[in-house]
Amino acid sequence: MSKKASYEDALSSLTEILSVREKELDVREEELRKLEEKIEVDRSTFYGGTSPSDVLHLNIGGTTTTILRRTLTSVPGSMLASRFSGRWDDGLEKDKHGDFFIDQEYALFECLLHYLRNKANGIEKYPIVPTSRYVDRRDDFCRMVDYYGMTDGLFPVALKMHTGSEDSAGIIGPKKVNAKEWTTFILNLEGHKRSIKSYEVTLGEVKDIKIGWYYKPTDLTTPTNVNLGAGDVDGTIGLDLERSKFMINGECVPDSDGLEYTDGTVVRAEDYGKVWYVNGEIVAPTSTERVEGLNLTATDSYGNLRYVMRPLISIKGEMEITSIELEN
Repeated sequence: MSKKASYEDALSSLTEILSVREKELDVREEELRKLEEKIEVDRSTFYGGTSPSDVLHLNIGGTTTTILRRTLTSVPGSMLASRFSGRWDDGLEKDKHGDFFIDQEYALFECLLHYLRNKANGIEKYPIVPTSRYVDRRDDFCRMVDYYGMTDGLFPVALKMHTGSEDSAGIIGPKKVNAKEWTTFILNLEGHKRSIKSYEVTLGEVKDIKIGWYYKPTDLTTPTNVNLGAGDVDGTIGLDLERSKFMINGECVPDSDGLEYTDGTVVRAEDYGKVWYVNGEIVAPTSTERVEGLNLTATDSYGNLRYVMRPLISIKGEMEITSIELEN
């Protein structure tokens, strides 16, 4: 074969390859165009024909202020995101000047606005709640945040590996894991100090799992503890589903037999581990009095007693935290 024929064959092959690549790019461009159209439709549906850049005039308990719509609605799934999406503007309460009326104390709601504005600027700075020497408004503020369905936005928590391997921990998201090997996780407070009072775990395919709490410094990383979990060592309590036992500081508690679990089982630990449910049925009936006998509190910087317990979950398999209740 002559050099000229070889060059022509190579050029022909290259032309075919470029043609295929060009068609692939055309397909991707069309997919991108459709995606952009869908995003625009979704945006229009969410904002009801209004714009995220609308300047909203608010009357908050008699004090007026302004804020961008996209800032006020920046926590997905919250009541504020729904109410001020633009779809319901005509039906919302307004004052005589036409400003949207919010029946909240301005000093508290202002803290929420500060947070949302920081968030809009890419700053995850948690609210500074108004306090004085005599009045602590944290409880009122937290209740307001919970009312608006913004708890997870302002006071997030996430699973953090305590023992195990990063390669096998299988962290899928802030509250979901699929651990290939035995791993212990802490449900960690992300930038705030609100205690986790109750939480719920929904199981996927699980080989072994212990769900509980630690209430004093606990090291499961030592060679003698690395294969243990919640409830197995001093300073922890836990529900051992594999052995069908409730454990405190490594000792079995009577009256907790008969625990069964499958894919989809829901386990709920309430009131700092005093009450336990598996698929809605109370288990470990003596847990309340036994847990109450432990020293679970410490004094904070304000002189108030606060629970020091933190959720601790040891698992080989898949699970997701599906509900969390925070203490104010």
